[in-house]
Amino acid sequence: MITNKKFGTQIKAIRENKHFTVRQTALQGGFSSAYLSQIENGKKNIPKVATLYKIAKGLRISQDDILILAGITHIEDVSTDTNVDLGEQLENNSLLLSFEGKELSPEYRQAILSILKTLPDSDHNS
Repeated sequence: MITNKKFGTQIKAIRENKHFTVRQTALQGGFSSAYLSQIENGKKNIPKVATLYKIAKGLRISQDDILILAGITHIEDVSTDTNVDLGEQLENNSLLLSFEGKELSPEYRQAILSILKTLPDSDHNS
């Protein structure tokens, strides 16, 4: 499990290795330097996905890299032959799902699931 302190230490190390100041990183990512400082010192919780993406932008690292640093992992390499059930994914609250960089709340997940259930069953339309 990634702690706030460990996450912050890793973020600070990346920033310093790139010779970026706190201010430069914050300006590049679109958030306050005070907020970044608090994250680096472990005084803030690991941010939500949308904010993690801003930090990634400020550090000039990939979105995947920042998610890994935060302890958020993707579904294991899914081959093209594997069928992923969207309904199961939406109902699995331990799985982080997002749309356009914003985390899907449980309410949105249920709304999407309700909409999907109203669609005609493709097996009956053949």
